[in-house]
Amino acid sequence: MTKDEVLAILQSQNPDTDVVFIGSGSDSDAYRAGTRIIRIPHAGSVDIYLREAAICHAIRPFISIPIPDITVHSDGDFMYVEHEMITGHKWSWHKFIWQPWRQKNLGKSIARFMAEMHTIDVSRVACATGPSMPYMEFDDVAPFISEILSPRQMQFLRKNYERILAHPVAKSDMVLTHLGIKGPNSVIDDTGALSGVFDFCNAGIYERWRDMVLIRMLAPYGLWRVFAREYERLTGVRIDVGRIVDLMKIEFLWSKRWIGADGKIHPAGRYFLAKNVGACMARFHHLPMIFKWMWVKRG
Repeated sequence: MTKDEVLAILQSQNPDTDVVFIGSGSDSDAYRAGTRIIRIPHAGSVDIYLREAAICHAIRPFISIPIPDITVHSDGDFMYVEHEMITGHKWSWHKFIWQPWRQKNLGKSIARFMAEMHTIDVSRVACATGPSMPYMEFDDVAPFISEILSPRQMQFLRKNYERILAHPVAKSDMVLTHLGIKGPNSVIDDTGALSGVFDFCNAGIYERWRDMVLIRMLAPYGLWRVFAREYERLTGVRIDVGRIVDLMKIEFLWSKRWIGADGKIHPAGRYFLAKNVGACMARFHHLPMIFKWMWVKRG
């Protein structure tokens, strides 16, 4: 179904409201109808949004900032999800680098949201989240990676990858995680603090440190330091920076980017794969990220 056809259907359902297309993501196309956001799942993505709706419903009582109240609609073959728009400003990791007080508010509010997620009793949400999708075993992805790396490089990657996977994880560190705290998935208020979080499609019960990979990898150090101090204060849990750095090295094998609706492995394109394998190899070799292109260019 084309965007024009979708717009025509949504306009007929909302005759007194302007409906506009606002963008595409990896799982859906998004439209705005008045104060509501409407998302049309791509083929095979419907279950993702049913799960997201269940997760948001289950955790809403435990989260202090607005999250989507998602409704799923089905009209024959036309299925969509909608929720009231969560208002606020867009942000990026370096937005407040010259405004320390706003950066501080952003770091503290991210820590508060993450602490609230991580202290929810997982037994309350296990039914909503379903089974978690941990990092895949190396043998499952080796056939794809072997097209990029030499046998010796494959051996090096396997050794390091399996070392990280074999690291024991305490039961107390298996928590409900969002796995996507960043500018595109949240909004802030005028003070820089989070005023809403959305896109819970990837939320699940995982190792807590995995939830911190993005902020450790992308945020300026000042923001990370504020976040870390506030998170430790709120939870009483000391952040394991070494473990986060290790997880950064293999995050490119995030299952959502590999597993299709048929349950089989479908990497998102050779270039995407080569770029992320290159980044992984550079980190394992303790090289600057510019060196990842050494592997991208191979073959």
